[in-house]
Amino acid sequence: MYNKDNKGGSRHNGHGKPAGHNRSGGPGKFGGPGNYSGSRNFNGPGNDRVYRGGRPGNFGAPRSSESQEAMDAREFSDSRDYGERREFGGREKSIPGVPVRVGYEIDVEIDDLAYGGDAVARYKNFTIFIPYGVPGSFVKAKVTDVKKNFASARIVRVIRESGMDARPPCPYFGQCGGCDWMNVKYSSQIWHKSKIVKFMLEKSAGMPNIKVADIVTYPEPYGYRNRSQYKLRLLNDKIEMGFFKARSHDIIPVDKCLILDPKINEVAAHIKTVLNEKKSEITIFDEDSRRGYLRHIAIRVNSKKESLVTFVVYGKEEKPFLEYAAAYLKEKVEGLKGVVVNFNMEDGNAIFGGREKVLTGRGYITETAAGMDFDLDSGAFFQVNVSMLEKMAEFVRKYTANGSSVLDLYGGVGALTMPSRDKFREIYVVEIDEGAARKLHAMTERNHINNVTVINGRAEDAVERVLNEHHIDVAVIDPPRKGIHPHVISVLKRMKVPNIIYISCNPASFARDIKELKEVYYLKDVVPLDQFAQTYHVEVMARLEAK
Repeated sequence: MYNKDNKGGSRHNGHGKPAGHNRSGGPGKFGGPGNYSGSRNFNGPGNDRVYRGGRPGNFGAPRSSESQEAMDAREFSDSRDYGERREFGGREKSIPGVPVRVGYEIDVEIDDLAYGGDAVARYKNFTIFIPYGVPGSFVKAKVTDVKKNFASARIVRVIRESGMDARPPCPYFGQCGGCDWMNVKYSSQIWHKSKIVKFMLEKSAGMPNIKVADIVTYPEPYGYRNRSQYKLRLLNDKIEMGFFKARSHDIIPVDKCLILDPKINEVAAHIKTVLNEKKSEITIFDEDSRRGYLRHIAIRVNSKKESLVTFVVYGKEEKPFLEYAAAYLKEKVEGLKGVVVNFNMEDGNAIFGGREKVLTGRGYITETAAGMDFDLDSGAFFQVNVSMLEKMAEFVRKYTANGSSVLDLYGGVGALTMPSRDKFREIYVVEIDEGAARKLHAMTERNHINNVTVINGRAEDAVERVLNEHHIDVAVIDPPRKGIHPHVISVLKRMKVPNIIYISCNPASFARDIKELKEVYYLKDVVPLDQFAQTYHVEVMARLEAK
């Protein structure tokens, strides 16, 4: 039994943790750490759905109307001190006190890497952001944009290379927007990510002396992503699959992405073949004109190399070519568990709509992580790499005492807390996405797990009620890129939950939240985690203890 809340939806992707949580995904082209991916709308105002032997909940509240653009703008304002930035229009007029103008060519040494992906240089003590610069190198750069406090430039040529240079193995690097730092040695990438976390805590949280542990890394920083969302375009009378170019919404065809699980590349090649067999029946959706049918293609794989394919369409019914494609893929792709059509007629950047139909097989795949089986549909939030998820789950288990009652906010399918269900007395999982909540509830019933309550609703609506009705020893929080909702922080501080474990996909919002929480909590442990190698993104695992 469950009660309905506001129009739920999973976190939608801009490139996102969930809101992330995007969460569905991870950074850049794939929908990443950090915004909400796989957003879906479910009708019916009322109360939060609570699953657990029919115990109802009642945490109703209207949804936030904040747009993704507003979230992005706020995220920029939170992180601008360390250089995260967006592209802006150029300014040709001179600005008093600014030593450069658009079109100037300057010789500079790259000093640093910034959160946001660009390299940082100084020209006459003025900050210049330069994409694809390598620290220690000396370059000639052309100024493309000028602001009062910084300018942007592009590299014209490298005058002197650095010892940190790497030769990017990807032919699309510098064009595709998925990777930022592939031309930087991996050892240097992770060093700079640790430095960014320390800087954020010093600058935004006012904690200059906090100890940051060694960063958790991949033994091999390629082939780690277990899902991808492809954009489509018609080029030279051929349907191409690919991703956004860097700093634009132009689409670059990509035949093989090196940070994706190789199985995804294999499946994508088959999809491209069958689409072009049926191209006379297919129209590609255009975001500007709102015309066309085939919108996106999502591929998800698990550690057994099983796959799930989702065709996202702008329409209300499936067309015949989809049935043909499903049959073709069933024959060609070993380990294919399902092909799904998702109907998304909504405006905006949400990848998925609220209705799906299974064309062949089933509408989910099962991933085994940290000793648990998780059923994942195309839009479900789940970490992009199982080994890194297991590191996060280990962190939660390590710092939670036996017999604890745990509140898991922004909980998804319970991936951080369910692996330790034998250690915890009670687990209360709060998740906004109805599909994820239903799957978690079904998993607890199927496995006869009796100490888990699943609450389908927003964290800010549920947190106070749960804390009033139940004794909670530990709050596990894995929020979207924008960080913990201010009301959640306020309630945690007022009700003084003894321990908090904070898993963050954005060091800027993490440091901002720590600044608020440190009034009531000690920050005891900080561990960076490199879940998105070759990009600027970095996760943070942290433990806080009430004063």
